[in-house]
Amino acid sequence: MLTLHYYLLFDGPDENWQHARALYNEDSTFSFSGKQFVGPNDIHAMLSSIRGTLAGDWPPEKLVHVVEKLQCRAHGQDGVAIRVSGSFITGNQFLICGDGLQVEGMPNFKDLSIDIPSKRMGTFQEQFIMEPGKLIGCYVIAKQELYITQ
Repeated sequence: MLTLHYYLLFDGPDENWQHARALYNEDSTFSFSGKQFVGPNDIHAMLSSIRGTLAGDWPPEKLVHVVEKLQCRAHGQDGVAIRVSGSFITGNQFLICGDGLQVEGMPNFKDLSIDIPSKRMGTFQEQFIMEPGKLIGCYVIAKQELYITQ
């Protein structure tokens, strides 16, 4: 679910971006820069603004996520809390390859020839609370907090 979220946010085509609303419900909250947004439409509008800022005007120089650490734990009776942290670097695709996760076939950033500290434009920390949706086996992002520092 988070891979889809990050893909749509950073690499997904504009025509598919609208589907990111389906990851949230009417009670979902998103906190960023001291403000709170509620519901899929308000959250999508704010994420669209962030998406536009990160994309920049010239695609080879857009800011992308490098997920460097991911932690998960149970939340409440049926939920999952996920903490993600990493860096923004100039590039052309987001990378999920840090501590706490290793997708089969994807390199670990330690194995890549990317000097992340020298390319770092900023860092981020994000927390997601996922809760069961209305359909069996489906989850929604109930709460999301994003912190960006330079």
